[in-house]
Amino acid sequence: MKIIEPKYMHDFYEGVIQGENVQHYTKRYGDIHSIYQAYDDTLSLDTVMYAVYTLNEGGSNTLLWGLTVLYPITVNGECNMTRGHFHQDRREPEIYFGCGGDGLLLYLDSEGNMFAERIYKGSLHYIHGSYAHRLVNTGEDKLKVGACWREAAGHDYKSIEEKPFSYRIFKEDGEIIIK
Repeated sequence: MKIIEPKYMHDFYEGVIQGENVQHYTKRYGDIHSIYQAYDDTLSLDTVMYAVYTLNEGGSNTLLWGLTVLYPITVNGECNMTRGHFHQDRREPEIYFGCGGDGLLLYLDSEGNMFAERIYKGSLHYIHGSYAHRLVNTGEDKLKVGACWREAAGHDYKSIEEKPFSYRIFKEDGEIIIK
């Protein structure tokens, strides 16, 4: 029997996903400035707000493995966040797991109701397909969150643009404020 090395590596707490089929992209402030309550002209449009790594072997019914690294940046006091999305197939769930940092996982249903869960190293979150979800970094370090979902879930960002998350998370004098 032949023994081979794994094609992928993921140092859950210190590193990122690496390997031959790992896709990587970054979102810069210029890409997502419209998701924040107000434009911040003190931030360069080139500022990296978050990075996403996805392992995708391809094929039908593929299971994806991802990592989001969300930087500890505020935009006029508003905590840094991801765009957030529903799944195109609202029956498809996703699992998030905290790999480092501190933040919130915001949930939004199709009627506009919201709630949040704290997310931190070791936390585990089952996201039902009927909820939109967004990560918010409320800490002083990078918020690192792993994810696992089926490719069939898809991503629906347009619904969030049309009917955004109604609460915003700010940091004022070191305290988290929800508005």
